[in-house]
Amino acid sequence: MAYAARPRSWATSNLIADRTTVRPMRWADFEEAAPELAALGRELIERFGFVFLGTIRSDGGPRINPVEAHLVEGELTHALMKGSLKARDLLRDARAYLHTPILDAASGAPGEFKLRARALPVSDAGLRSAIAGAIEEAGGFRPPNDWHFFTIDVEGAAFHDYDEAAEIHHVKRWTPGRGYEASTRTIT
Repeated sequence: MAYAARPRSWATSNLIADRTTVRPMRWADFEEAAPELAALGRELIERFGFVFLGTIRSDGGPRINPVEAHLVEGELTHALMKGSLKARDLLRDARAYLHTPILDAASGAPGEFKLRARALPVSDAGLRSAIAGAIEEAGGFRPPNDWHFFTIDVEGAAFHDYDEAAEIHHVKRWTPGRGYEASTRTIT
């Protein structure tokens, strides 16, 4: 039986339907909807100043790149070089996946913040200037106006951390449809 002809279960078809109707939200709205999870994400984004950005290449494959991330005027933002492949990916397909760095592979420290999102091009001159100013303040370089500026609107988020001594994996998750959920499971 071909993949397209496979019958879908009720849960799978509803999950697919839910994903297509999710309305992404600004970072500031995410902070209101899931304050504990957003605070964990903000702390790591501000601590490192960058995230790993996953985009979808024109051939449908994944592309992962480290990119600077800045919280500006209630928005999670990126400024990407003019004509860069990752910028072209986002202009073609706004779906994005962000992941904060992990410093200790053995323990997963300081935890993993993951974000499923949509990247929206910024046309507002004031916001573009504010993003460029934040980048200049953080690193001494002001991106030129011909760069691609994006806001990142949140579709879902998760935070994973690990307690090795107790062999427990903690997961905090949020989606607009299901709200906030927390769970634990054993690592082994």
